[in-house]
Amino acid sequence: MYKHIVLWKLQEEAQGNPKSVNAGLVKEKVEGLKQFIPEIEDLDVGINIGDYGASFFDVGMYITFQSKEDFLKYITYKEHDEVVAFIQSVMSAEEIVDFES
Repeated sequence: MYKHIVLWKLQEEAQGNPKSVNAGLVKEKVEGLKQFIPEIEDLDVGINIGDYGASFFDVGMYITFQSKEDFLKYITYKEHDEVVAFIQSVMSAEEIVDFES
C-alpha cells in the first residue's frame, strides 16, 4: 500500500472566510475526491481538535492507494488540481509524508 499524509496550516482569514469555515471547506472538498478518483483505496480527513498548547496544523489527510502508480494517476485528475488550488489559496503551510507498507 502507498500512503500519502498531508497536514495543512490555514490562514486566519482567506477567500473571505475565517479559518474555521475554510477548514470545513477543505475537508468537504478533499472528501469529495473519492467520488471522482477510483484509485483512492481509503481516505480520511480531519479538522484538528487538539487544544493543549502544541503547534498544531489545522487539517490533516490520510489517503491510501494500492501502488505508487495509482498515486501518480491520482495527482493527474482535474478534480485533484481544483482541490489543490483551493487549498493553496487558504493555507499558510503544508507538510507531506509518503510511504509504503
